Amino acid sequence: MKKFYAIPCILFSLAVISANAQAFRKGSILLSLSEGYTNVNYRTSNNSATDAIKYSRAEDGDRDPITFEYGLTKHWGVGINLGGDVFHVNPTPAYGFTVPDNRVEAITSELTVDAHYHFFVTNKTDLSAFASVGFADVTIDGNSGDYAYRYNAGGGIVRAGAQARYYFFRRLGVLGMASIFSASCSTKDVTDNTVGKGYSTSLKGYAIEFGLCYRVRR
Repeated sequence: MKKFYAIPCILFSLAVISANAQAFRKGSILLSLSEGYTNVNYRTSNNSATDAIKYSRAEDGDRDPITFEYGLTKHWGVGINLGGDVFHVNPTPAYGFTVPDNRVEAITSELTVDAHYHFFVTNKTDLSAFASVGFADVTIDGNSGDYAYRYNAGGGIVRAGAQARYYFFRRLGVLGMASIFSASCSTKDVTDNTVGKGYSTSLKGYAIEFGLCYRVRR
């Protein structure tokens, strides 16, 4: 009789161990560091001009975000993303000023709140989809000889995408991510720009990233 009762107890224990070993569950705390490639339609417009659109072309950039996530349930998580992209644009058509090499570094940064849905989870694999909304800005700041230039615009961003995590250790794994996004930034209420006054910047495109993920708490 004791052996008879021992079998379901062993099966129950194995089920509990398997559940606790899942890559994502309620109470999980995840940290992700990644970098990758982004391609956008980089567009600027002069709000005070009749010919509003000044610059519109495809631009390649580099992306470096960090993401925190907390598991609300066994499928849903909420997180915060801090990201930044770097582009090299021609400032003459884009913002109306000139530098000798016709290239300036435009840095975009974002802070978003993210909702994640984990639709496939095993003890090592975690596949999820996410949607984000938050703040974004574009900054161009530098010098060309004695000429200093500064441009800053702020606004909002929305992003949606999918993530795949695979844990080769108990807490450490690799991450792959793909997303599409749209950001719109304006110079309204910005008073210290030296170039591009009244110029808005919008970006629409996609990003592909790879990196590392770490489970602070399983």
